Amino acid sequence: MQVELLPSSVPPSGLQFLTTYLVGDAVAIDAGVVGLLALGRQRRIRHVFVTHEHLDHIATLPVFLENVYEPGPESVEILASREVLEFLHADIFNGRIWPDFFALSRPDDAFVAATALEPLRPVTRAGLTVTPVPVSHGVATLGFVVDDGRAAVAFPSDTGPTEAIWRHLASVPNLRAVFLEVSFPDAHAHLAARVGHHCTTSFATEMHKLPRDVRWIVVHRKPCYAETIAREIAALGLPNVELVNPGFTYEF
Repeated sequence: MQVELLPSSVPPSGLQFLTTYLVGDAVAIDAGVVGLLALGRQRRIRHVFVTHEHLDHIATLPVFLENVYEPGPESVEILASREVLEFLHADIFNGRIWPDFFALSRPDDAFVAATALEPLRPVTRAGLTVTPVPVSHGVATLGFVVDDGRAAVAFPSDTGPTEAIWRHLASVPNLRAVFLEVSFPDAHAHLAARVGHHCTTSFATEMHKLPRDVRWIVVHRKPCYAETIAREIAALGLPNVELVNPGFTYEF
């Protein structure tokens, strides 16, 4: 399985402002930056899984759908919870912020297709089995576990301390990596708890909920705290922990 966290800074750096993971060529998780890819790469993406409605996870979705639209029955598919699909229709594709691609789509000429996801009910797209699992964020959020039959990778998305995803991952024998967030340093642990994110210490606590030998890849460091978080993570001496490298293609 190939996974890339798309760069969202110019020039590319370790900082992350927006969130889109590409899994292979055809599947994206979130759409923070997908609409800024080279057009040829955008056109190969057919399925976009959306974890939640916060702006850094959907910012370029409208632009992306417009970029890849071609007249005909085939279209990109958005997969998300019913609540997120309703939000996208009412608050983004509402004819004011952006054209209503949902209402404009017809069987013979589709701008977008929408599929509602149910927690813990896997779907298969582009040779990947994707299982949505609820996590604990400021709004209802789904993490995703992606399995290509050889390796599985977990993307908990934005979350604070949570339980369901670790229970689920304990039964995934081919789990190779977890892309887990650390948004705040420990000095802002109280704020992290209030808004449903991790600080450095709570990240370490979460690791111990999954006593497995996997790679832990740190994502979602708030840019103004990125260096402090990196120092705090290094000081903990945690095994198998690394900072994400945006733009790098990970092989699992």
